[in-house]
Amino acid sequence: MDVEEATHEKGVTIAGVSNWRLPINEADGASITLYEHKYLTTNHYGDPIADVYAVIARPNNAVLAVADGCNWGPKPRQAARCAIRGSIEYLNQKLYDGASMPHSAQELIRTMLRSFHSAQKMIVQNDGTTTTLCVAVVCELTEPKGDHRWGLCVVSVGDSPCFVWQSKTGLVHEVTSAAHEGRARDMRDSGGCLGANFGSEPDLGNLICCFVPVSDGDIVFLTSDGVSDNFDPVIMHEGSVAPTRPPEGREEAGAGLPAFNAKQRQARLLTNISELLQWTKFSFGKDQLDATDVREAIVSYVIDVTTEKRSFLEKSEKELHGPGISEKEKRDRERSVQKECKSYPGKLDHATVAAFKVGPLVGRPQAVEQTVVTAPSRMREALATYTTMKRTIRARQYLHDRGE
Repeated sequence: MDVEEATHEKGVTIAGVSNWRLPINEADGASITLYEHKYLTTNHYGDPIADVYAVIARPNNAVLAVADGCNWGPKPRQAARCAIRGSIEYLNQKLYDGASMPHSAQELIRTMLRSFHSAQKMIVQNDGTTTTLCVAVVCELTEPKGDHRWGLCVVSVGDSPCFVWQSKTGLVHEVTSAAHEGRARDMRDSGGCLGANFGSEPDLGNLICCFVPVSDGDIVFLTSDGVSDNFDPVIMHEGSVAPTRPPEGREEAGAGLPAFNAKQRQARLLTNISELLQWTKFSFGKDQLDATDVREAIVSYVIDVTTEKRSFLEKSEKELHGPGISEKEKRDRERSVQKECKSYPGKLDHATVAAFKVGPLVGRPQAVEQTVVTAPSRMREALATYTTMKRTIRARQYLHDRGE
């Protein structure tokens, strides 16, 4: 039985959990594609979706995981599936067995590292290629410190980040920021991966382990880079990359826009996510957000900010298949499309978010997992208003900087 089919079957145990697909507001997630449709088909470029995630919520703890298969095709998806299953299965075996149950953050992180070994082994055994993997465990602390009754342990390799939205301040922080601290973001390089990278060995170049205290009401959420990159100010055309040396007699690309170094770029990315979630909170008159709100807001946002680029590519492909177009005209048009596509903000990719609201889940289901989820139209409309407002602000700033 296929894993995707099995998650619908009652009583079928996968990775130590038998009651998948029980959505609750405190634990939620989604994987979607932002790529354009292929001409005259319902398929998208980049199919199948190579992102995989899992969220397991229990009364006083939760396990979240996101894997982003590197490149397109069945083998990257297989690598991502194996990474999630291998790590989650190992954690379910070790975290709730009295003999091996960790009793400190250090012991828990060591157990999580061993789960990465299990994930790597499963990828190689099942002929997967390479994938990122980020795993987070939220657990109740035996010795709370002030308002912090909970701890968050994260182990990550690659560019699938983990964030925390703080309920008291409304700010978002990236727990995994040390993986790229001080370095410019590179969409073409994940920085590390599991799977067959060096023969049958992984690339652990940016493997990191983190622990941070969190409070009731905070929301922990993991994403693939298809989400996080669409909050990046350079990718969203809010600014340009600060040059490492002064330009010599030529105008820099992105003139008239602010230039961001790596630290400023990261700070603006976090501000953009914080503003989105604050807009969501106040637009719907909520005292607090839950995991479903975060999932809906982020999915709606990434769909909306990439709509122009996706529509342009779909329209261009339709024109390329029009009658009377010679091969030379087609090649010239394809080069023109590639160049013009860069003028549109956003990044087309597979996009995944997995979220958990910190706090006890007394009397609630023990697991939740979903695949493709379309956000409700009301949330889509609200987020469309938000992104339109952001575009207007960027346009006015651009004109102001140019003195027009």
